[in-house]
Amino acid sequence: MQGLDYGSAMAYSYYYGYLRIILPSTGSLNKGLVEKLENIEDNHNIKISVHKLFVLIPSSSYIPPDLKEASYQWMEGAMNLEEEERNRAGIKRRMYHNTVYKIYPNGQKLKTTPLYVVVEGATPLLTFHEVQKHAHNETDVYKKYGKEIVLKFYEKLKELISNDTECADLCELIYYDDNNGTKVNVAKVILSRLSQIQNMNSENFNNN
Repeated sequence: MQGLDYGSAMAYSYYYGYLRIILPSTGSLNKGLVEKLENIEDNHNIKISVHKLFVLIPSSSYIPPDLKEASYQWMEGAMNLEEEERNRAGIKRRMYHNTVYKIYPNGQKLKTTPLYVVVEGATPLLTFHEVQKHAHNETDVYKKYGKEIVLKFYEKLKELISNDTECADLCELIYYDDNNGTKVNVAKVILSRLSQIQNMNSENFNNN
C-alpha cells in the first residue's frame, strides 16, 4: 500500500513524535537517553543492564498500565528517568519521561539481585487496542487484520530506527506473540533479549 496502511502510519508517528525526541542527545540543550541513564546510576548507586530503551510490541496490541501485571510479579517499577521538556504543536513545556523497572530472575525477590532496565510498551498499540473495543466503521477490519497491522508497525519502526545513526543503538524493539490464549510473562521475554544482547557483545569483544 506504499505506506498507506495503519501499521506504517503508527510507526512514523511514534518514531517522530516520541522516540526521536527522547532518545538522542541534542548537545547542551537536551540530555539523551544515555546521559539520563548514567545520571540515575550515579544518583541511586545501581547498574542499568543495557543502556537502551526496550519497547514491547505484543501481537495482541494490549499493554497493561503497569508491566508488573504482565510479569507474574517478576518485575516492578523502580524509578523514573529525568523528564524531557519540549514545546510541541502549541503545547508549552510538554513533559516526557521513562520508567526504570527492576526484574527479579525467576521471580525470587529474596534470593536474587534484580536487574534494572528501561522498558515500556509502544503506546500507539494501546490506542489501536482501544479503538477495536468500540463500534466504529473500521472496527471489524482492524480486528480481522489486527495481528498483521501490529507486525507492520514493528517492521516499519525497526526499519526507521535501524537507518537512524542517532537512535539505532539506543532502542531495542521486542516483538512477541501474546495472541495465542496464553498469558506471556514479559519479564521472561525481556530477560531472553538481555541474554541475547550480552552474548552478542561478548562475541564481538572476543572477535576484536
